[in-house]
Amino acid sequence: MKTRIEFYQAALKPVKELPTSRHVLLGMLAVVLLWGLVFAWQSVANHRQTVANQQLQQQLDAAQHTVARLQQSVALLNQAQDDTERLRIERDIRTRRQLLGLLSRDQLVSYASTLDDLARVPWQQLSLTSLQLQGQAMTLTGEAATAAAVPAWILGFEHYQSLARREFGKLDIHQNGTEALEFSLHSDGVAR
Repeated sequence: MKTRIEFYQAALKPVKELPTSRHVLLGMLAVVLLWGLVFAWQSVANHRQTVANQQLQQQLDAAQHTVARLQQSVALLNQAQDDTERLRIERDIRTRRQLLGLLSRDQLVSYASTLDDLARVPWQQLSLTSLQLQGQAMTLTGEAATAAAVPAWILGFEHYQSLARREFGKLDIHQNGTEALEFSLHSDGVAR
C-alpha cells in the first residue's frame, strides 16, 4: 500500500503583501535617520578638521612671527656688520689717500707707456723672455742670435720716450750652451 504524504499546506504558501503606508513611513524614517547619521558624522569630522586647521594656523602664525623676529635680528646684525665694514673701508681709503699724498708725481712710473714702447722696438734676431718692473727699476732678459743684436736693439730705444729716458747701467751677455746668447739688461730708473 502506498501512502502519499503531502508536504504542501496552504498555510505555508508565501503571502504577497503590498507595502502599506506604515511600511513606507518606516522606510522613509530609516532613510532620514541614515541621512541624519551621515550628516552628523560629517559635521563632527568638519568640526575636527576646523579645529585642526585653527591649530595649524596658530602654529603657522607663531612660526611666521619667529621668522620675522629672526629676519629683524639678521637685519640688525647685517647693519652692524655693514657699519663696521664701512668704517674699515673709510679708514682704508683715508690711509691710501695719505700714502698717495706722500708720493709725488715724479716718482710714479707709467708701466703702460714702457710696455707699449717695448712692443714697438724692432726685435730682429732677439727674443725677450722676461720683463720685471718694480718701481723705477726695470730688468729685461732674453735670448739673442748674435752678440751684436743686443746693442742694436738697445740703440732702437732712443726713438721711444719712456725707454730713451732710462739709464741702463748693467748689461750681462753670456753663452747658454747652445748657439743662442742669453742677456740681461737692468735699469735703476729714469735719467733726470
